[in-house]
Amino acid sequence: MAKSRTILIWHNNGEQQFTFTVNPERLRVSRPNCNRVERLAMGGTVNLWGGRGLREVSFTTFLPEERSPFYGGTDGAEVLTLLKRWQDSGDPVRLIVSGSDINDAFLIEDVSETLAEGDRDVGLTVTLREYKFKSALAALAGGSGGSGSAPVRKRTDERVTPQTYTVKKGDTLWDIACRFYGDGTKWGSIAAKNGVTNPRKLQIGKVLTL
Repeated sequence: MAKSRTILIWHNNGEQQFTFTVNPERLRVSRPNCNRVERLAMGGTVNLWGGRGLREVSFTTFLPEERSPFYGGTDGAEVLTLLKRWQDSGDPVRLIVSGSDINDAFLIEDVSETLAEGDRDVGLTVTLREYKFKSALAALAGGSGGSGSAPVRKRTDERVTPQTYTVKKGDTLWDIACRFYGDGTKWGSIAAKNGVTNPRKLQIGKVLTL
């Protein structure tokens, strides 16, 4: 008999945590790449590999009311309150899914409720996107990573995206957007912030505001 999957979400290194008493039938895990399509001078296009983007995990379950045979002792209203609070705060949470390689920090992107007439259970769809801590972003940007820095007690203290980036040879706005935001399509936002009118000709050494 196959074992049931356990989905655990915790906050502040486990100070608050819960597992879903009703496992979703399916767990969708998206692992996109930050590839970019370039137009060739002689015509046509080419797809260039840009590294792995941020994982996205989504699932649908329900929160059983107290009289339900599926009730596991966790109040559904409390779970909803926690999820919405963490989503609104911008704090990363740790998502752990047993029987998979998912044990990482994520941001809660969406919490959707479904309320049915005559049914006191609450349908719930949760979408989370992988989160990169400041130290990881600094390493990607070519920083030292601060090997001698003191350990941070709470993960929620590590959620600052670098404010600037210095353009290096071979950089494109698409690559930079993938590196810092996990989404190459946000290159336009970086261009607008920095007055870049020709994204194909980035000045080496130019300091971009992110």
